[in-house]
Parts: sequence; structure tokens; C-alpha cells
Amino acid sequence: MVTNAVRYGSRPGDAVHVVIDADESRTRVEVMDHSRRRPRRRRNAAPGTRGRGLLLLDVLSARWGVDARPLGKAVWAEVRR
Repeated sequence: MVTNAVRYGSRPGDAVHVVIDADESRTRVEVMDHSRRRPRRRRNAAPGTRGRGLLLLDVLSARWGVDARPLGKAVWAEVRR
């Protein structure tokens, strides 16, 4: 999520904000950037290339999503403990 925020959601000089919150049942990671463009799945990504970030979120997290923010968006994922 951080790599995508830096690569696709920001320009040189922009900040990327990361928040990690954990309790007894889950860990939540939230990454905020200045782009309003939502992440999208790439079709038919060849092995060894990029484009599998959302697939990894589907497999590794209990749930994930995207929230609009006043100056961009936040992509978040939760992992069960």
C-alpha cells in the first residue's frame, strides 16, 4: 500500500501518511495520499511484473477498502490476530 501511494498517489514533495492501529483482535494499516484516484485491479498481469497489489490485499487481509479524504484518499487493510 505504501509503495502504491508513493508510486501512483503522490508527486515529488508530497507526503504519504501511514497509521497503524492494533488491538487484541486485529491490526489495521491505513495509507493516505493526495490522489483521489482509487486503486484498480490490473487485468492479466504477467508473472514477474507489477499489478498484483490488490490481489495481495484480498489474500492477506481480513478486509480492506478505500475512504475519500478532504485532500485525497486512504487505503486501509485489516489483518486478524
